[in-house]
Amino acid sequence: MLWSDLICGVLFLCQAGVGILGNSVLLMVYVNVFLYQSHKKKPTDLIVTLLTLVNVTAAVTRGVPMAMVSLGMRINVDEVGCTVLFFTYRMSRGLSICITCLLSMFQAVTISPSTSRWAQLKPRAPKYILPSFLFFCILNLLMYLGIISSTQATRNVSDSKYTFISKHCSMLPSGSYVLMLVCYNAITLRDFLFVGLMSWASGYMVIVLYRHHKQVQHIHSTIISSTASPEIQATHTILLLVSCFVCFYLLNGTIVFYFGVTRGYDAHLQNILAFVSACYPSFCPLVLISKDSRVPKSHSFLRKLSNSSPTQPTSCHPTQ
Repeated sequence: MLWSDLICGVLFLCQAGVGILGNSVLLMVYVNVFLYQSHKKKPTDLIVTLLTLVNVTAAVTRGVPMAMVSLGMRINVDEVGCTVLFFTYRMSRGLSICITCLLSMFQAVTISPSTSRWAQLKPRAPKYILPSFLFFCILNLLMYLGIISSTQATRNVSDSKYTFISKHCSMLPSGSYVLMLVCYNAITLRDFLFVGLMSWASGYMVIVLYRHHKQVQHIHSTIISSTASPEIQATHTILLLVSCFVCFYLLNGTIVFYFGVTRGYDAHLQNILAFVSACYPSFCPLVLISKDSRVPKSHSFLRKLSNSSPTQPTSCHPTQ
């Protein structure tokens, strides 16, 4: 095994481990909140839970196979298995774009001032979460089913730009070229639309936060100016998530564009593309864990443990 393959394998393994573990912790926290701590529930919890499910799926279907191949393990899947991996990862990636956009739009409506025309959507916004998610599922299902019907899975191709996982599991064009072209154009249009919407929502939230900051400066009460409201804290978290998503998406798109221009297979660039495409599902839970007070932190756990320990040793002498 080459040192480069070993390094790639360790990186993919760490990335997949962080993504799976982080999203699993978040999922358990949100399930606990929904079932037993409803008083701690936040308006965005349902959206973030859906995003967590999508991210852990992406981490499993992208990071784990790449780690196995880089470490010299052979992926023992047939053509059906390659197709399932391809479809599952693409669906999770598409839903990640849609749900992140929904999260940013939802928060933009939530923090909009009462004088804004978006304020009338605040009471009804939570009702649109599940219908929107269902619409996203149907939209992505139609697009990726069209691609799958126009491609075939193969396990021993490493010279095509359509390679999905590795030389052991690839997708090659087969069937209707027109249908595949239409689906790829639809995916590109979807990406531009949702990235544009989340960028617009982020810009709107920045403007609202700036105006709020200017208003707070004129208020001399230390109670109001010293602490940020939960809505402001949630907005900061979502802005950070959207910024990371856009950066990783642009980097991923640049590499894909390079593949399209060169029309060749490069194993190193393929590994970089796979790593970059899985960065957001792995980075997202770290941001949410660090910003969510409901997630137990290691330092707070140790502090509670030390406070619960007895300060003085108990006597072991029998009573007289």
